[in-house]
Amino acid sequence: MATTAEDIDCEFCGLKNDKIVDPKKLPCGHINCMPCLTSHYKENDIFWCGLQSCGKVYKMSPEMLPDFDDAQFCDTCVKKGQNKRQAVSYCTDCSRKFCTKHLELHDSALEDHHTTPMAQYLSKESPHLPDICTKHENQPLVMGCGPHDFQLLEDLAASLLSTMITVESAKKDEEYEKLFKEVSKVQSDYDAKTESMLQLIRKTKESQLNEVKLKYDTLERQVLENRQESQTKIADFIEDVLLKQWNSLRTHQELLETGTKSNPPAAIVRGFKELKAQLDKITQEHLPKLQLTDQLQLKQIGERRDIELEVTSSHDIIIEEQKAPPVQLPKSLTKLSSIQLLAGPISICHYKGNTYIGLYDKTVSRIDIDNKITNKFISTSGPVNFVTCYKERFYTLSLTSPYTVGVYSISGELITSWKHPSHVYLSDMLVIIKDKVLITDPSNTRITTYSLDGQVLHHIPCPLLADSTAVRMCAPDNNSLIISLFRHSKVFKIDRPTQGVLWTLTEVKQPLGLVSYGEYTLLAAHNNKTIYIINFTTGKIVSLMVHDDIAGDYVYSLEVYDSTLLLPKLENKNLSFYKMT
Repeated sequence: MATTAEDIDCEFCGLKNDKIVDPKKLPCGHINCMPCLTSHYKENDIFWCGLQSCGKVYKMSPEMLPDFDDAQFCDTCVKKGQNKRQAVSYCTDCSRKFCTKHLELHDSALEDHHTTPMAQYLSKESPHLPDICTKHENQPLVMGCGPHDFQLLEDLAASLLSTMITVESAKKDEEYEKLFKEVSKVQSDYDAKTESMLQLIRKTKESQLNEVKLKYDTLERQVLENRQESQTKIADFIEDVLLKQWNSLRTHQELLETGTKSNPPAAIVRGFKELKAQLDKITQEHLPKLQLTDQLQLKQIGERRDIELEVTSSHDIIIEEQKAPPVQLPKSLTKLSSIQLLAGPISICHYKGNTYIGLYDKTVSRIDIDNKITNKFISTSGPVNFVTCYKERFYTLSLTSPYTVGVYSISGELITSWKHPSHVYLSDMLVIIKDKVLITDPSNTRITTYSLDGQVLHHIPCPLLADSTAVRMCAPDNNSLIISLFRHSKVFKIDRPTQGVLWTLTEVKQPLGLVSYGEYTLLAAHNNKTIYIINFTTGKIVSLMVHDDIAGDYVYSLEVYDSTLLLPKLENKNLSFYKMT
């Protein structure tokens, strides 16, 4: 292709010669319209030559290209508006072309830069070219094109299972040693952080004191300067105005007195009128005035000045315990005791030796290790569909319209609350995973993720929640959710990262409360004396625990600590404790 201004055309839009819009010359030597290059760049973050036989791909922005007329000239000459000289070399470090004169200046100032002759630079591919995929012709290499070692799902599962077994069989003293190291590191990091805080406080204190001193020094200087200026004005007024007029008055008085003594009467008569007129003018004029402007006045802004720093709470430091050893597969139940409650229990959680029961009468009761009950430990806005404790805070989900999430202190005082947009009775359930509050929302067939203070973070689509009531949910680990649907007689597991359903269980009719227990999930069903034990990885029922005392009631929630199963019964208004063996 010719490259003169009289014979150029864009390989994209076909515009020729003087109609071409802002022509740009690519490193490959071909000409394209700037709008054509820009449109491709905006769509792909790359652009390419429009000539099909070339098609070279460039990662740089089109704005980096020189104008067509300046493509072969020295960049420094063009920038300075000097007579354009032909470029003889190209610097690969600063991406600029230089004539002989400016090349000498460049090489003397930047000895470590590398230059190449223009002919060689134009003959080879541009240094801006991306790597080209060997599988996709004339396309840049992306992550999806690279070689990957794919494993069969069965092999990957076997590898993960082997890793889990290895981790679980590690010696406990090694786990404690690791935990001690983590605690030591946290202590060291916190000491360093607080030391930096102390340094900042001292630095800020010194800086603020200096600023205050400078401010008052400035005020004092302004007052002194203003006083000196006023004194100068007063002195000038006395010397230039008052003394001059007073001296003039004295002079005319002396002339009159002298004239009457030394001059003949005829001369006195002739000059008397003139002297008297001048004297009258002086005596009849008002005395001069003194006016001082730009006088200062101090205004007291306040009684004190606040310091620039304050101590505020930061995030908690939590050192998680090592993974608990595998639990024994339970197969039977032995009833230990039962506690009568004021109202029907809907939800339950166990925290630091105490058990907390969410009741239908809009309260939460606390049961200590000696089975002593504190009724109405927390009062909420509706029947307590869920209660849990996380980082020394209680979180409740109340059956209001819409639902209400309440956050309470460890002593039971309300800290904050927010609304969850759902109106279906007993349809929503709450779990907390890694500083995130997850609540089911069957009304919109999704699970909403909130921050700990109620800010909506994102939604997880969940079509299986459609038209469901009495929804229950638990989190066996940080990446999984297991949900039971009473109306649909269905239990299923969701993978949070992929939002996919991993398994579905339909053998249990009208499932209700469920809780994680090691590698298992314990599940209760309506009017059923059986507790189903499900492998949460496979979704298979691996064991049953049967007890006649369970049958004939609604069990909306389960809790386990050590090997004790806590089972609240809604209609009987009691809480039963069972030993699992």
